[in-house]
Amino acid sequence: MIIDKKNNKVISGNKTSALAPEATPQEKPVKPIQVESNGPMDVLKAFKTILREVKWEYGVPDSPAIFKTVQIDDGQYERIISPSGNKEETMGFPAAFVHFINWRYLVQQSRINEGRAELRIRFILNSLNVHEDDHDMDVYYVAERIHQTIQENISKYECLQERCQLEYIDPMESFDHGLQPCWMTYEIWFKQKNIWITRNKMYKKFVCPPFTNHADQDPTIEGVNPDNHTNLDHPKTYDEATDYTN
Repeated sequence: MIIDKKNNKVISGNKTSALAPEATPQEKPVKPIQVESNGPMDVLKAFKTILREVKWEYGVPDSPAIFKTVQIDDGQYERIISPSGNKEETMGFPAAFVHFINWRYLVQQSRINEGRAELRIRFILNSLNVHEDDHDMDVYYVAERIHQTIQENISKYECLQERCQLEYIDPMESFDHGLQPCWMTYEIWFKQKNIWITRNKMYKKFVCPPFTNHADQDPTIEGVNPDNHTNLDHPKTYDEATDYTN
């Protein structure tokens, strides 16, 4: 092994030698946050997860899930019952679709990035015996099971804890193509961090002394100046005492 005596640098030989410079670990680049949490997208994700967990029977471990399809609503039902034929891809029923209506933000200066929205769940059953006494209220039963499951799971999702309140239910009004649609509407409040909190952040050192001189202290307060210093006991300047540099 050859060593440069002037700077103690390894020229050749064992690169893992104690004399070889240690490789500096490369820091992994931090991926910036694109969208802050607890906004509308988190609400939709939470509702989709909850709807997939809705069971036919509460407290029965092997009870099957009600919905075979859970998606964001973009008009699937209208395409399925289209007069010119089903224009939607194959999907399993019962199905549930969710989307926002009347999505808005508050404009008060003190409530930046607080929003309000109405979230609509459109669930669709596919029972054909809707006029039998044992099944004529299946839609109402499923609506209640959905609401119960949402209430049970609100505590698991921070984005639902501002407000997640059932407003109204539109029961079944049609039976097109053997499908029974029903709508449930929830009032949702959400709150997101404003991006100015994390972006373009600048760190500054701010020095704020509790007093200017000992003469400014209140001598009647016990413990304020235990060493009985005077203004002449501190020859240092303000910049020297605070390590302030231009």
